[in-house]
Amino acid sequence: MPSIFILILIFFLILAGIWGFFIEPKKIKTEKISFKIKNLPSPFKGFKIVHLSDFHSSKFGQKENKVLKILNKLKADLILITGDVIGRRTKDLESCQKFWKELSKNYTGKIFGVYGNHDHRNRKFGELTELLRENKIDFLDNASRKIEKDGESIYLLGVDDPHLGYDDIEKVMEGLAENVPKILLAHSPEIFRKIKEKNIDLVLVGHTHGGQIDIPFLSNFALPLKYDKKYKKGFFKEGFTFLYVNRGIGETFCPIRINAFPEITLIQLE
Repeated sequence: MPSIFILILIFFLILAGIWGFFIEPKKIKTEKISFKIKNLPSPFKGFKIVHLSDFHSSKFGQKENKVLKILNKLKADLILITGDVIGRRTKDLESCQKFWKELSKNYTGKIFGVYGNHDHRNRKFGELTELLRENKIDFLDNASRKIEKDGESIYLLGVDDPHLGYDDIEKVMEGLAENVPKILLAHSPEIFRKIKEKNIDLVLVGHTHGGQIDIPFLSNFALPLKYDKKYKKGFFKEGFTFLYVNRGIGETFCPIRINAFPEITLIQLE
């Protein structure tokens, strides 16, 4: 007969499987953060930014609908998306477009993003870019935008996916005033070592899913990062630059999450 220890282990593995497949992936947490930026113009004090990442959408489903309901309550000034809006094998972009249309209804002209590795590796990447453009969602391909309010401004920067080596931070930084606050979007924290001396205040990324199955001392081995695996989730600071790694909304490879709840981040500038 199996020992008590083996029976207990099997019991906990079953519980973990039920939690990881059916419960945690559906529990989207809203992480609220206040962030101080030096030289922030007074009109941007209290400015609210929603950071979204890694939907891996295959259709307009329950998760997408839940995100829309949460966003309606947050009343953000900007929505920023850091890649992998679809999965590598997503085919039904028409269904996905229902989400982008609904997202754009209340935030027209206020949604910006960058592409991730799954977006690029999808055979319908060209169609994806057109549909996002049609819905007035502005994806930055190694480009910058000036965000203005009451005569003052901050810079929003976006690099293409650093995990695949498509980023060009030098191109993005060309011609930008040094004393204007800068927020950078990238898909992966692999961008961080390239921008530490670039006078950027805040970097927002995703890609890691917070480990997705975040088991201490083990999950780092499976993180999809070529280096700097310490940037798994949450806030980091090096020098004068802050990095925030969002856990994302969806999953990849298998629809399971343990100790890495799906996340919507609400950042208030101070």
